[in-house]
Amino acid sequence: MGIFKNKSDLSAGPDVPIDQVTAMKGQGYTNNQIIQTLQRDGYTSSQIFDALSQSEMISSSPVHAPMEMPMQQQMPMPQASASNEELIEAVINEKWNDLIKDINKVIEWKQKADLKLTAMEGKVNDLRDQFDKLHAALLGKIGDYDKHMLDVASELQAMEKVFSKVLPTFMDNVNELSRITDTMRTQPKKTDKVVK
Repeated sequence: MGIFKNKSDLSAGPDVPIDQVTAMKGQGYTNNQIIQTLQRDGYTSSQIFDALSQSEMISSSPVHAPMEMPMQQQMPMPQASASNEELIEAVINEKWNDLIKDINKVIEWKQKADLKLTAMEGKVNDLRDQFDKLHAALLGKIGDYDKHMLDVASELQAMEKVFSKVLPTFMDNVNELSRITDTMRTQPKKTDKVVK
């Protein structure tokens, strides 16, 4: 069995790679190299941090500590604080990269929404312009219709005036013709004598 687990072993559960960290430290790997190797193997930053912390606790604590001795607070070793800093920095970098990705997604969504909004505003403005043109054309047609109706009304009034002036004389003339024809019918016809 190798020192490192393959990715199928990682999917078995959220295990912490303490044995791998201890083995790599024994081979002389730095904490930064350990972090990079485990990240490539698919471990999360929190699993790596836990493994490094537990490995340091195991390596710094004696195997058989007498029970009678009071527990003393040990000063952290400079190497341990450096590895913790590297690990914290790796976690922060990972979270920062995730945040940047999320922010970029939001920015991309905002840009798409702005483009769609601009396109919709353009369409609304086009519709407004078309409506204004249609409204102006409709008002123009109504104005033309109204003008034509006024022209027809004035022409009808003019014809009425003409008829009111001409009609009485016309009626008088018709009556005169009627009288003339009546008188001609009532008079005996004179026949011309034919000379033989």
